[in-house]
Amino acid sequence: MIKFLPQIITVTCVTASTFIYMKGILNNTVKPILATRIFLLLAFLLSALTNYSQTGTNGLAANIFNIVDVLSILVTFIAMGFSKNKHRKFTKFEKICLYLVILIFLMWIVSGQNILANILIQIILVIAYLPTVIHLWRSEENTESLNAWSLDFFASIFGMIVPLLVMDLLPMIYGIRSTISTFAIILLIWRIKFRKTKVVLLPFVTT
Repeated sequence: MIKFLPQIITVTCVTASTFIYMKGILNNTVKPILATRIFLLLAFLLSALTNYSQTGTNGLAANIFNIVDVLSILVTFIAMGFSKNKHRKFTKFEKICLYLVILIFLMWIVSGQNILANILIQIILVIAYLPTVIHLWRSEENTESLNAWSLDFFASIFGMIVPLLVMDLLPMIYGIRSTISTFAIILLIWRIKFRKTKVVLLPFVTT
């Protein structure tokens, strides 16, 4: 039981995060962009496939975080179909990201270079978070769930334990990328909350 504790914590955090995020989508308090979710689903799936092709069934335990991420994105993607907030148009940036994923997928099929393809996907996934980062930086209103992103952050940390113990490169890169990305989102959410608090307190400070 203790041996599988990191995987259990990772799966639990991602499951709880998915439930919170899905509830936020259905309540229209969380407003993700449909095109971004589709892109993340494709990228996460391709990341899992390249890792599996490199490590086989022996690498599944180390790659559990990537696997549950695929399922999480799929569930939230389905939830968006029932929400009132539907962003169906792809921005130019998102189109470029999707083209890059398709290009990497074709390169992977032709070359069979699993490690190179997986590393490139992690770089693209970092880029994929930029629209959310830019939106939160400019916005006065938080459209993301702090609880969900915090759980994803903890899932990232615990998701790196097994790869570090067995020195599995691809899941380690995946976990590091996810930890940095989710932490950046959390900081930006807190920035919005802090700015709102200052606005509320300002009248009392000046009087």
